[in-house]
Amino acid sequence: YKIGYFGNPLNPTPNFDSLAKESIIFTNFYVPKFSTAASVFSAMTGLPDMATVNKTSTNDPYSFKQHLLINDLKTYKKHFFIGGSANWADIGGFFRRNVNDISIYEEGSYSAKPVNAWGISDYDLLIEANDILKKEKEPFISIILTAGNHSPFTIPKINKFNPIKFTKEHKQHGFSNENELNAFRFMDFALGEFFRVAKEEDYYDNTIFVILGDHGIGHPSQKNNFGALSLHNFHVPLAIFSPGLNIKPRTINLTSSSIDLLPTIMGLLSVPYKNTTLGIDLLNYNLNKRYAFIFTATNFTYGLISNNYFITSNVMGEQIAYDVINNNYITKYNSEINYMMELNKGYYHISKYLRYHNE
Repeated sequence: YKIGYFGNPLNPTPNFDSLAKESIIFTNFYVPKFSTAASVFSAMTGLPDMATVNKTSTNDPYSFKQHLLINDLKTYKKHFFIGGSANWADIGGFFRRNVNDISIYEEGSYSAKPVNAWGISDYDLLIEANDILKKEKEPFISIILTAGNHSPFTIPKINKFNPIKFTKEHKQHGFSNENELNAFRFMDFALGEFFRVAKEEDYYDNTIFVILGDHGIGHPSQKNNFGALSLHNFHVPLAIFSPGLNIKPRTINLTSSSIDLLPTIMGLLSVPYKNTTLGIDLLNYNLNKRYAFIFTATNFTYGLISNNYFITSNVMGEQIAYDVINNNYITKYNSEINYMMELNKGYYHISKYLRYHNE
């Protein structure tokens, strides 16, 4: 709801908006859990992170060994970039244990200096990542985790970026204060600068770029059905952009999940892979009904989202159905709701099992 392409009238994201017009855009894309590290785990493994309060599976010693599809890209170099310490949530350990021969870049790997506890700025992170990627002569897959759109919202002084004043219109359209507003704008600025320099490099026309969020956050400007159900915590953008590989821009409104990310990328690459988890190739899966599973560790609830309904359950198995289109609870269940209730329980139990049985 903060992004111009998705309807924000204040033009906070001109660079993302420009990319989105040339991308495959998913409008109903969700992450399984309200947590950055959990979203990294889910996107990389194809599994919801079922770790409970104050924990993520990236630092769970019993979920170290996962079959990641990245390893099926056998001839590809692998990179992970983070602006701060890779010890955070043991994210570096997660990648080292699960991805063969991955190169990890973290605070201390860069020429830029940290701006706060999250490390170097998004701008410096993306520019220095490009400096490394442009030297590659072989195929590569790279993950870059930005963190500037996060308190304390530190913005470095860069001549090309001008902070703006906070107004009541900003408060009406999704922003809470001036620092947050400008950090969000700076993230978009950094994204634009990355594509500006990448466009000059040899790898640009032969690369698939994937841009997504790790989680959402609430604001009083949100629609009531999202606000009441807290689905805004899970609803994020996904854009797949590839200027040289003839990927036709289009909008996909079917519900989808970050656990589907790597099967979708593998399908675009036309590389054979063995999928042992729960994600699907969103571009080659002929189902009109698609679902996204979410798990809330703080109150031990889990749910299943479709384009029409949201099923939520507690660990006792008590389930509630909600109509997300008409914004009301449902008391009389149809066949789709009954099916979703069974599927919701299935996702919950199989996700807990696979977390420890996916070597």
